[in-house]
Amino acid sequence: MNFYDSFKDFDGLPLQINGEMQIVGRIVAQCLFNGTGIRPSGNQQTDADKKLRAYRLCIQIMDADGEIDITAEDAVLIKEAVSGLTPGCYSQVVKLIEG
Repeated sequence: MNFYDSFKDFDGLPLQINGEMQIVGRIVAQCLFNGTGIRPSGNQQTDADKKLRAYRLCIQIMDADGEIDITAEDAVLIKEAVSGLTPGCYSQVVKLIEG
């Protein structure tokens, strides 16, 4: 999976904010780092493990200069982490993950 692509706006053009292209991997990594979309399970150990996995995945995405392999668990965590994005951006991440 290659996260190094820009989000597209509603016209299909690269999404820019303040003249800067918005790269999918950078935004996904930021969502994983912040963790605001990650739902707590109520189990302290499970939640701690999710946080550690989110951080490792964040670093893996930021360090990648091309394709990376993610597990099904990683895919679920990414979808959860990016749930606060706009519908257009969220959908693009899900489409990238699910192919």
